[in-house]
Amino acid sequence: MSDAEAGTETTDSPANKEEAHAGLSKGSPNQTGYSSNGPATDWRTYFPYEQPRSAQVDGIENVIETASDRGYTLLEGACGTGKTLVALCGGIQLVRDPDSPYERLFCVTPVKQQLQAFEDDLRAINRALDDRENDSGNGSDNDSDIEPVSGLTLVGKADICSYTNTDRIDDRVIYGKCEDLREPVRRAARYADDGQRAVRELANDARLDSHNTNTNTTTQQPVATNDWTSPYARQFPETDQSDTSYCPFYAKYRAETFDEDDGGYTPEGMLTPDDLVAQASNAGLCPHAVMSDSLQNAEVLIGNYYHLFDPTTLAAMTGELIDDQTLVVCDEAHMLIPRVRDLLSDTLTRSTLSNAISEIENRVLEQDQPGVDRILRQTLAEEGVREDDLRSFIEFLHEAKFFLEEQAVDALDGEDSNWERTDMAELPDEIQHPLRSPTTPQPDRFSKWVADNGYTNILRDASHIGTAVTTALREASNRHSGFECAKTFSDTVGQVFGRWVECGHEQYFRSIELQQRANRDPSADLAWNKEYTAQFQMHNCLPATEIAGRLGEFGGGLLMSATLEPLDVYQRSVGLGQLEAEGRPIQELTYGLPFPNENRASFAVDLEKFTYKNRGGTDGRWRDPSQDALREHYAEVIQSVAKTTPGNVLVAMPSYAEGEWIASVLRQTGGIRKEILVDESSANEVTDELKDEFFAGGDKLLVTSLRGTLTEGVDYDGDRLAACVVCGVPITNINGPVPKAIKTAYEREFGQNNGFDYAFTVPAVRKARQALGRVIRGHDEVGVRVAADRRYASRHQWDDVREYLPQYEREDYTPVERTDLGGQLEAFWNES
Repeated sequence: MSDAEAGTETTDSPANKEEAHAGLSKGSPNQTGYSSNGPATDWRTYFPYEQPRSAQVDGIENVIETASDRGYTLLEGACGTGKTLVALCGGIQLVRDPDSPYERLFCVTPVKQQLQAFEDDLRAINRALDDRENDSGNGSDNDSDIEPVSGLTLVGKADICSYTNTDRIDDRVIYGKCEDLREPVRRAARYADDGQRAVRELANDARLDSHNTNTNTTTQQPVATNDWTSPYARQFPETDQSDTSYCPFYAKYRAETFDEDDGGYTPEGMLTPDDLVAQASNAGLCPHAVMSDSLQNAEVLIGNYYHLFDPTTLAAMTGELIDDQTLVVCDEAHMLIPRVRDLLSDTLTRSTLSNAISEIENRVLEQDQPGVDRILRQTLAEEGVREDDLRSFIEFLHEAKFFLEEQAVDALDGEDSNWERTDMAELPDEIQHPLRSPTTPQPDRFSKWVADNGYTNILRDASHIGTAVTTALREASNRHSGFECAKTFSDTVGQVFGRWVECGHEQYFRSIELQQRANRDPSADLAWNKEYTAQFQMHNCLPATEIAGRLGEFGGGLLMSATLEPLDVYQRSVGLGQLEAEGRPIQELTYGLPFPNENRASFAVDLEKFTYKNRGGTDGRWRDPSQDALREHYAEVIQSVAKTTPGNVLVAMPSYAEGEWIASVLRQTGGIRKEILVDESSANEVTDELKDEFFAGGDKLLVTSLRGTLTEGVDYDGDRLAACVVCGVPITNINGPVPKAIKTAYEREFGQNNGFDYAFTVPAVRKARQALGRVIRGHDEVGVRVAADRRYASRHQWDDVREYLPQYEREDYTPVERTDLGGQLEAFWNES
């Protein structure tokens, strides 16, 4: 059951009515008359169902109270709590309260299904408001002057480009192709005597009704899908002057928004990406440009973590939303730390370095067009960058590239000193070459090399110089009709090297990484480069400071998930103590499963730990008898669940290899009257097909990895899943240099006794809980949850994890011996 259903619902509920209106208006909310300004409204005005649950009432009122004091709420709510409506109803009250500082609610989630849940619940809210307005027109006492809540979902360019939606542009190259198609429009706007008229003519020239209808060509086919039809021909139009292809959708958008003070666009109701693509494309407008133009005018924004933490996305789109007038909601917040860690980590490839060197040398220093050279020099001077600075920067880049190449050779020597005379395909696909000891935070070898060679000041200025070069190139492109610059590299190089010197050595770990090419490149200039690419890597180890810093820029917010506990550990791990020290309140809320206890059986099986040391490898030739015995015991547990469960069973193993092993054992043993499906590390499309097969009917057993995508963010509601077995605690492999550096950073921040558990054990328990949480998704659902590993069952040994379960789950999960499990399962199903 989704959170959209988490309330007391009748057959007359908004979910059963026709969709509420969603549209798009030109101008700001005040200009269009589509404004939420009015008397303050209570959150119950927006609750779309007959009665909220007690947890929802408590959650909403706590969120409102805490956010009113510029604080943050941490909320763990099991499935069925109704977390999405807690966030929306509480947030909308604050946004629509004229005495509140909040102007917008920004909800972010890394899970597509949850993004759709926010959309569905906001639609339900607007349907309920629409119903009340209709009731008022029929003589009801309900208020009728409450406007629908405006909402907008933010997605990437590939998702909403009219051309990618019609397969005219491959979404893998959309960003570069988009810039190529937009540049002629920008030029027309800049250089024509009447820029607005010029770009409007570009749009009009591309219209189907402007073409000779007797011409039998692809130009007579519109850019269209089954859901919308644009006014433009399918073939890319070309400018009259240079026969250069351009985007007519962007041309019309520029014509319609030439006046920067016109207020942009305003969503009416919940405008989803599909709604936006259809309405903008039908009108001949660029959906992505319209989306970016509508940000400030929406009351509710729905996006992902990139919109809060990715520097590129912030600079291009959402940076203006990061202020104290925004109330932020981080959904699936148990994923916040690993996702932000990835976003804060930087990569700089040898190829990008080479391109930046070429860009500065050939396009700037050796520029042979006098007019362009004049603009470049003038802009660089305005940015405070001299020619000597550029030449020093180029010298540094050449030497840094040589350093990278030397380290690549050292890395290969470390793998095989005879690598030049062996088959390199037999070497690892990825080679990590640390630039410092992962267990001793100290300056890395590249940083020391920079200092020893007198490049410290250049490295500190790298970001400024790289940005200045990019600014100069774009200014020349804007002002000189004979010079184009669609893509730059100097800014990327400068930003990475700038962060290299800014970021500390305790929370960041630096290395050189080699990745084996998919196909050998015989034209590469170096022997190793024919088989591998090389890059500088800077890995974030502990993002608490950055997370707290970003959250501190908002007025307040809510971090929620079904698996945040233990909340004190979570609070420390994301740095909220920093905000609390500044006087901002932090509220902790936990709500257990609201469904009947008798509908579920939950067991923690007291088996010896399912660690690699105890179980050995999947190849039986290298295992000892004790390891074989342990594997047999786990197989017995899975067989007990599979044989007794009337319905689908999900088996979550520590890795894909272990999944293949247990599937093989179950098939060989026999006795399980279920089709056995095996998930593998594969493309999303393949995984989706496997999931559809699992749901298609007939009892099945699906084996997957706890590190895969089928144990989180997938709604196994209804009769899709009757039981789940988790084997082991899925602690990630900590033998590599990056995990060791993460462990060290956590130990130094949280103490030797807490570091490993905070960094690895607690996140692993959350993963296991996510998988087990797939079973019971609704009030009438019946199912079994089995956590197999004595660490879930016991609280008496140093590495037990039962203490990391919330109190309501410790009460749910009954410790049981392996030999007793089958009988208890049979008893449960017989009584259900």
